[in-house]
Amino acid sequence: MRVLPSCSPRQLGQPLGFYIVAELFAPTLWALFGLTALVLTKDLLGFSDLVINRGLGPAAVGWIAFYELIPLLSRTLPFAVLVGTLVGLGRLRSDRELLAIEAAGLARRHLVLPILGFATAMTLLGLGFSLFTAPAALRSLDDALRSMIQQNPGVALRPGSVHEFGDTRMVAREISARGDTLRGVLLWVSDTGQDYFAGQTLFAERGSIRPLAHGTARLALYDGVILLSPQEGGGETRFQIFETVIREPQSTEAWPVQPLTRLSLQALIDHVGETAGAGAGPEARRARTELHRRFAAPAAGLVFSLLALPLAYLGPRFSRASGGVLGLVLSVVYYGLTQLGDGLVQAGAVTVGLGVWLPNILVGVLAALLLGLQDRPWVRRRTLDGQPVQDFSQAESPAALQTRQILLPRYVLQHYLLMLGLAFGFLLVGYLLVDILERLEWFARHNATPAEALRFYSARTPLLASRIVPMALLLATALTVSILSFHRELIGMRTCGISATRTLSCILLVAGLVTPLSFVLNESIVPRSNALADRLKETEIKDRALPTGVLQKIVWYRAGSHVSQATRLDPALDEATDLSIYELGDQGLPLSRTDARRARHIGDGMWELDDPVRIRISENGLQREPAEPLIQLGEAPDIQLDTMHLSVWQLAQEIIGTEMAGYDVTTYRVDLNVKYAAPLACILLPAIVLFFALHGPPFPGPAVTLLVSSVLGVGYVLLTGVCASLGYGGTLSPTLAGWGPALSAALLAGAFIWRNQG
Repeated sequence: MRVLPSCSPRQLGQPLGFYIVAELFAPTLWALFGLTALVLTKDLLGFSDLVINRGLGPAAVGWIAFYELIPLLSRTLPFAVLVGTLVGLGRLRSDRELLAIEAAGLARRHLVLPILGFATAMTLLGLGFSLFTAPAALRSLDDALRSMIQQNPGVALRPGSVHEFGDTRMVAREISARGDTLRGVLLWVSDTGQDYFAGQTLFAERGSIRPLAHGTARLALYDGVILLSPQEGGGETRFQIFETVIREPQSTEAWPVQPLTRLSLQALIDHVGETAGAGAGPEARRARTELHRRFAAPAAGLVFSLLALPLAYLGPRFSRASGGVLGLVLSVVYYGLTQLGDGLVQAGAVTVGLGVWLPNILVGVLAALLLGLQDRPWVRRRTLDGQPVQDFSQAESPAALQTRQILLPRYVLQHYLLMLGLAFGFLLVGYLLVDILERLEWFARHNATPAEALRFYSARTPLLASRIVPMALLLATALTVSILSFHRELIGMRTCGISATRTLSCILLVAGLVTPLSFVLNESIVPRSNALADRLKETEIKDRALPTGVLQKIVWYRAGSHVSQATRLDPALDEATDLSIYELGDQGLPLSRTDARRARHIGDGMWELDDPVRIRISENGLQREPAEPLIQLGEAPDIQLDTMHLSVWQLAQEIIGTEMAGYDVTTYRVDLNVKYAAPLACILLPAIVLFFALHGPPFPGPAVTLLVSSVLGVGYVLLTGVCASLGYGGTLSPTLAGWGPALSAALLAGAFIWRNQG
């Protein structure tokens, strides 16, 4: 008998080492692809609108997406290494290959070398992204966005939303698809160099925006009026045309002001040296933080890989799924440690270097401790899972067979609910992680505390959850059918004469129950939580409020016929100072102006005015009239109208009010139909992938099923964005723009059902 040469217990050998690296590389690549795809899928709607309605070419939008992708890759690569390593080791663990390696006489610590080599290669790649490629991409992104604004200054404008251009603020009830033609315009002028217009609110029936050089544009208002306050004489000035030069919109976050992240490595080092004389000043601290972070973020992949090995031996049944979920959870924990380090730096408790590297240090220490315990006998001891073997030699009675047929859907349902929980948790944590990574530098720029970030994401989580519910149902369906196909259980059902379609119909039952729950979530919880998240972003994180929580010179636009302006607003007390209320006519011009020294919200949308004075425009000119001390303005002043903050009923009321005022409501109607049709994706997408996978035998393999489900999910989001953009531009009716994706999915599901029956 030939004796095969045994592997040295001190080394794995090149073939086995390369094999382990290959097992880690594939899931790492898929994790990197999945994290980045979440971002691109989220931005598809905006990209399609830029191409279809805003006049940008596909090439320009493609470059913008590319420039956004590169910095994201530098931030997500370490977390992809963590998730990929855990998933790869989970596969080796579930298939007993790690057990075979131990049986060959190799200790677990000997696996460190190939894993560490793989992580080192990924870290070097991440350093290249972080130090050189990402800053260059961010600079190119700035240039591309500014070029886009110069070509079309109205590209970022939305009807009903307040937009800031330097010290000028503007809102319009109707905006053309290209953003260059306006109707029902309100313009608040802070300082135009003309004393008469300084601090005044201009109303105009029409307006237009034309690009100029150097990031400026010319705003022209036509057929407008200015109505002065009673303290200023109560004069009325009408104009046929008013022109002013506006700068790039400061409120647009398409390119947040983060100059440090745009600097090249050498420029950043020079900037650190220049600000060193400032000692512990804010600018010097930010510069050193950015420099350390460019090295610390990619290095996280090394400590993540070392931590993954001992974690792969947790529990008796560590697998791919548990490895993926654990990796995403640890990524969020790492972000929490990052926030902790930033908080300690801001408080002056630790140096900048220690605060930035603190998460890597803590994870590295934990990995070293767990690795040191791996080869201890009491840790290595594992109990074997014994599965009871049932004797099927006895023939079963018809009643027993019927009982088994009843229990089969229950068996499928248990698997599906498990996969649904894993898919929802995986997607939610992944989506949350990507969103956090996108806002990490934004939080740092505004010096957000961990408590503020936690409150913000507590309010934002319902929105993220509502977006992933259909995709979680789709992924859970694909995973369940793939597992049944992989274990030949679908073949077994067909062999026993059991209808696989009828057995797996419980999946559609769950999806059907989730569909109305999704509508309730989007209708009652998401609008309120999203409005709360935006309010926290504006009033707490951005620090737009004064120390007492007071906002200055704010203009808000309300539904109906009133526009209000206040010099001071306290959101906590629901009080406003120097309040001016304009009542608008059908053309968007003021019919009256009411001024009050102070106003208080007394409930049910009613505001009590102190010393109100009212001026009304009539056929006989301006007339001063008695003003009512109570007026209906809504629950609380809002900076802008965002359809994501409105429920279906509220959006329908806004459509009625805006349409009665004579303005185009196409955009609002498209958004309303999209809201109505969105929950149907919860049942249509799982139905498509289910009936696709049940066509056989031979049944599609797991890889094909998962690939089809991925293409289906991304394609549905893309189709939703394209149809909505076509609806905004008037190419499709609002009804077809909103319901078109659901109708297309229903037709595709019907085609697969007909094919299975045939």
